Amino acid sequence: MITIICGTNRPQNNTSIIVKAYADMLKSKGNAIQILSMEDLPTDFIFKNEVLGGASDKMKNIAEQYIEKPEKLVIISPEYNGGFPGVLKSFIDSVVPQLFENKKIALVGVASGRAGNLRGMDQLTNIFHYLKAHVLPLKVPVSSINKLIEERELTDESTKEVLTKQIDQFLTF
Repeated sequence: MITIICGTNRPQNNTSIIVKAYADMLKSKGNAIQILSMEDLPTDFIFKNEVLGGASDKMKNIAEQYIEKPEKLVIISPEYNGGFPGVLKSFIDSVVPQLFENKKIALVGVASGRAGNLRGMDQLTNIFHYLKAHVLPLKVPVSSINKLIEERELTDESTKEVLTKQIDQFLTF
């Protein structure tokens, strides 16, 4: 099982388009996947979690199902203010750190600008290395997202090719 995390809680976000395309590509290669969007988190998860105490059953189940059980995680995150969304950092901080140990992680950045969230992926790499996780060296920056999609579908073939290359490496990682 591979968990794909959509790193934003904004409604109708473009990151979810890349999440869907990535999920379809993984499934087409015979992989079982599950998707966790930051939109699915309990509204009080920042203050009630396994780290701070008082975690709801929903939050405990999310941590177990989406982080603890799978061996591999794909984090697809948009660029917000030169980094990645605070909700994603808050989620990472709300999970018992040991659950990330030895996880294999692939990173994809999404941005309307030209850098494809390179800074955010570097920040996430540092965080996951601190948590003793293993980050795939091939990180994919998806730049100028609005030029790559039509009707909420990824249509750009070169982006699909680089995502496929990352997936192929990740499956043997």
